[in-house]
Amino acid sequence: MTVRETVAYPPTSAGRASSAPQTEAATLFATNTQQTLVADHAASPNSTQETLLAEGTGPASTTQETLVAGGQSGQGQTLGQTLGPTSLGPTRGHATVLPDVRSEGDRLIIVPRDQTRYENDKLLGRGGMGEVKLAHDHDIGRKVAVKRLLDDTNPHAVARFIDEVRTVGSLEHPNIVPIHDVGVDEDGSLFFVMKYVEGETLSSIIQKLAAGDAAYHKRYGFEARLDLFAGLLRALQYAHSQGLVHRDVKPENIMVGRYGEVVLMDWGIAHPMRSQEQLGRNLAALDRASTETVDGAVVGTPQYMSPEQASGQVAELDGRSDLYSAFVVLYELLTLVPYVKLEPTAMQTVLAAEERSLVAGLDPNFDNPHQAAVPIELRHFLRDGLAHAKDQRFAGALEAIETLEHVRGGDFAVCCPVTFMKANNTKMGRFMDRHPGGSMMFATMSALAFLGGLAGWVMWAIG
Repeated sequence: MTVRETVAYPPTSAGRASSAPQTEAATLFATNTQQTLVADHAASPNSTQETLLAEGTGPASTTQETLVAGGQSGQGQTLGQTLGPTSLGPTRGHATVLPDVRSEGDRLIIVPRDQTRYENDKLLGRGGMGEVKLAHDHDIGRKVAVKRLLDDTNPHAVARFIDEVRTVGSLEHPNIVPIHDVGVDEDGSLFFVMKYVEGETLSSIIQKLAAGDAAYHKRYGFEARLDLFAGLLRALQYAHSQGLVHRDVKPENIMVGRYGEVVLMDWGIAHPMRSQEQLGRNLAALDRASTETVDGAVVGTPQYMSPEQASGQVAELDGRSDLYSAFVVLYELLTLVPYVKLEPTAMQTVLAAEERSLVAGLDPNFDNPHQAAVPIELRHFLRDGLAHAKDQRFAGALEAIETLEHVRGGDFAVCCPVTFMKANNTKMGRFMDRHPGGSMMFATMSALAFLGGLAGWVMWAIG
């Protein structure tokens, strides 16, 4: 399986040369790692960024890294050196505040304590700008996920981190992971605390389905997979209603919990929509620490970018861009094959996506030896969501949700002879449910007419 991380290009300003480390999540079993290219406009005219491709050490390992160089003054300092030791001391989010309560006979004794509130357990994932660890919250007594900024010498990384905190902290929705706390650890690194979703990524689920895992195919049939997709659409519907585009919808950023809950993660490169309709929305007007991404800058994961996102049309991005990415995810979830083949470089992957023809009903990927063929009505549903021209896609996530409900209920549009027969069978079944008596009478008369005709033919034949 391939773990795809977010990268950006063309150049952005940064402080010092650094390479993005390889992602390794506990729930993922990766042999190849693709890091996405990401760029903002330069804060200094002297800053440059070069994107290089480095081959991994293993024969099946390919790692794409972004190296940054710049001549901006003041770089190389840590966040602690920049803000000073006083402002980066332990915060109330870093130390426990609740005392221990002990009983001695009939007495209750309150014992103050002073310990680190969030005790790290294990690494869950690592990316170019941060790492996520499972931790134990000693105050509340629960597991949490703590995301820590790795490079606090890069002002742009700090700004993006702050934007992610403010963005996710302002989004309150069941399908979006909530933030509990923010602080600075003993090493002077920024961190924020999220709800720990106990489960696995959609990428891990797809990998096991593609390998033919019988238990996963039993658990995640087509209907269950559509439930997961509906959860993703609901998260996007809410974010878009708040004037935000996620820009990095992919299986690695979608968590599926123990009870089937779907959570869209990693809002680090979420961006406000610039359309006139969205300018007045609350979240689109949030004070952002990072600078605006200029037109021409490509940010996201190439395999899942919409055509307008891949061409750097930042000012034109709206919810339909995220919907395209979501349908790319759905294609992979249904067929167990990536919609766009991963190429050696991000630019080659972008070009392959541009040359990818629109999904057809007879696409051979719809037939997989590990599962039944993808239903024809879902193939047409995919085709509508993967249109290259955004005006030909669904207008919004709500329309996609409503269309999906109709498709699952058998009320889909007739697009070919197969959908004609399936739609009529559904209508006939509903008629029989509404009029069982009349249906039985009609069936009986039809059977008698058939038997009478058969008897007449036999008599004619023998005599």
